[in-house]
Amino acid sequence: MVSAEEQKAQTINELQANWVWVPNWIDSSEENTAGRVVRFTRTINLPSASDRALLHFSADTRYKLYINGVRAAVGPARGHSTIWYYDTLDIAPYLKAGDNEIEFVVIRYFAASRAAMPFVRTSFPGLTVIGNVEAGASIASLNTRDGWQAQVDNSILFPTGLIDDVFLHINERITPREPTAFVTPVPYGFKTLNGELAPWRLRPRVIPLPEESHVDVHTIRACDSSSSSGDWSAFFSKAVPLTLVNGSVHTLDIQADVHSTAFVSWRFRAHKKSQVKLKIMYSEGYELEPRAYPFFRTKADRLQTENGHVIGPFDEVLLDLPAGQIVKYEPFWFRTFRVMRVQVTAGNEPIEMFSFSASQTNYPIQPKASLKTPGDSDSEKIWDVSIRTMRNCMFDGYSDCPFYEQLQYSGDSRSVGLFHYLLSGDDRLMRQAITNFAASITPEGLTQSRFPSHVPQIIAGFSLYWVLQVCDHHLFFGDTSYTRSFLPRIDGVFEFFDSHIDQLGLVSGIPEDVWQYVDWVTTWGATDDHPDKGVPTSGRKFNRHTYFSMLYAYVLRHAAKLVRDVGRPGYAEEYEARATSVVAAVQKHCYDGRFFTDSTADVADELSYSQHCQVFGVLCGAAPAGDRTRLLTESFADTRFSKCSYVMKFYALRAFALAGDDAYDSFWATVWDPWRQMLKNNLSTWEEDDVRQRSDCHAWGSVPIYEYCTELLGLRPVAPGWSKVLFKPRLQLINKIEAKVAIGKDNVATVEWCTSSDGRKQVVVKFEKPVDVVSQIAGGGEEERGCVDCIELRV
Repeated sequence: MVSAEEQKAQTINELQANWVWVPNWIDSSEENTAGRVVRFTRTINLPSASDRALLHFSADTRYKLYINGVRAAVGPARGHSTIWYYDTLDIAPYLKAGDNEIEFVVIRYFAASRAAMPFVRTSFPGLTVIGNVEAGASIASLNTRDGWQAQVDNSILFPTGLIDDVFLHINERITPREPTAFVTPVPYGFKTLNGELAPWRLRPRVIPLPEESHVDVHTIRACDSSSSSGDWSAFFSKAVPLTLVNGSVHTLDIQADVHSTAFVSWRFRAHKKSQVKLKIMYSEGYELEPRAYPFFRTKADRLQTENGHVIGPFDEVLLDLPAGQIVKYEPFWFRTFRVMRVQVTAGNEPIEMFSFSASQTNYPIQPKASLKTPGDSDSEKIWDVSIRTMRNCMFDGYSDCPFYEQLQYSGDSRSVGLFHYLLSGDDRLMRQAITNFAASITPEGLTQSRFPSHVPQIIAGFSLYWVLQVCDHHLFFGDTSYTRSFLPRIDGVFEFFDSHIDQLGLVSGIPEDVWQYVDWVTTWGATDDHPDKGVPTSGRKFNRHTYFSMLYAYVLRHAAKLVRDVGRPGYAEEYEARATSVVAAVQKHCYDGRFFTDSTADVADELSYSQHCQVFGVLCGAAPAGDRTRLLTESFADTRFSKCSYVMKFYALRAFALAGDDAYDSFWATVWDPWRQMLKNNLSTWEEDDVRQRSDCHAWGSVPIYEYCTELLGLRPVAPGWSKVLFKPRLQLINKIEAKVAIGKDNVATVEWCTSSDGRKQVVVKFEKPVDVVSQIAGGGEEERGCVDCIELRV
């Protein structure tokens, strides 16, 4: 009997042997395009419906699989040369008796171009498919070495150099051209003998395929057309075809109910041969005149059309419409939008707008957690918007923002992964992220800050956030063998920072090509001498930033606990000693007697104070326990302190919780004000920050999920894998609540409380599976409850 590992190895060997591409390919273009599309087709005739048709496939750079015109898969998941994923799908449900057309549409981004950063590619373009279609006694092989035809589609360009498209290069310019001839793909014939690797080190997909759902896009916000807005509304909402007279031009703004990441599809028809020109601009909402387009924007009510601008990248396509045929246009990659500005120009004969559809696509979050707060509708709205924001920032990895980048950053995904754990108890996307970041290690020991990415980047602190990802994962899921595999690389990250400890005992002298980004702060802008943004101004001259010393110490202490928990305590004392030494240096050199300064206190001026250093002063242990509350409350009330943006509010809340219940509870009263203001401004997802206002969807803003689950409801793991749970609800923050929280992969906690007429609260927590619990009520001590499935309290 063949083992699962042997079967996987055999599948990989066959896939490696079936990589093909078109002959005489030139991996560049004299035209302005980041890549080209190649279509691979195969027609098979089946005597009956298929019983089983299991295929394995991958492509470089990305593919879309259509079977009989229906999109069946998009992939592969984001990877890189040493971990390149392949997908597996039984396509039998898409097949029928008779002729079946199978088509892989592959976009190849050119390897020598820096464009399309999220889309990693090797030096070789390629498609590989293996598998058989079984229909009764009939078996048809779909291996790419045999029977396939390929055609380069030169009509589609993906322009670079656009002012509002620095990262993605997915937007299309299409002009009809004479089709190129179909050719027989050429196999590469790669073998993996004597340790010589193929360009792609294949591994099976470790995350589920994306899910799709219908998106409502039918609100007409503006209409300049000979057809009425009612006719257009019927077209978008009820799929009522709309005829446009020849030569006519129609411009309209269409609004989706919510911010969406969707595959959009348009279908046209003409009774006589004609053309249609379509220009679609995608925007996250209406905005005011930008301060500096595209990175510094001015936004208020996102649905306010008066004085509002629709700004963003666009597709511009010209399509031939043969007489009587339906022509479909679907951009290769999904689009991100809340508002679309559409301009349709009919050709020399009338055309029919036949249909439009939008299919939301994202990683299947499948929330187990829920929140109901009777009498507090804002909290429920904040919860729902937080989930939507996460959903739109998760596809085949954690994405910093779907509209502009779709890049996975370790600093961002650390907190987002925690939100995901509490919502779904699902660690598959984070395991993929942790593993990929581990593979990105540079010679000096740092992980790349965003990965996989076609353009490498290093941000000084983001390697430390990756270490926290590993610590978090072990605490939430307790996978010790998986965690141990990263310990050498964690130690390598620490060795980099230890090698940059200066004569004062502080982290300094970080290389110039390592971005010392901390946060998006108005006063931390670029200068002629220091062009990097988001870097504290105080430490630039001497390349010494207090934040990095504090962050290093904070992570060292987390890692010391981790190595003890996984049974490898050898480095724990060393890590703790390093942390103690760095903290002592911070206290000596970066404290002015009242606050921590952004660099050493002897060079501090009015621009040398930030909330960030007070927050991490508390978190790393530099702030005395008795002074934490003062340090935080005064710095957050004083406008001269550089302000924590949304991503850093997560760490600010950790510091306030550490300072004590009174400090945290008082912060709770105002901390959600920016989120409430976003609701008032008609956002349906959380904006990236309130400094640049670049993007309207960034999952680091979903921090309310973490706070509601771990602080308000009071559920936290205190031993690996949730084997022991702390239940410490903050009953005084809300009168009534009904909620659920995912407790690891296979357990859910339900928490309810209400306030009776005498002011006391009846509290119940139930677990689907019994778990060891310690409970604590504000003002009281911890109480060991043992292994239980329910606790009832009246307080």
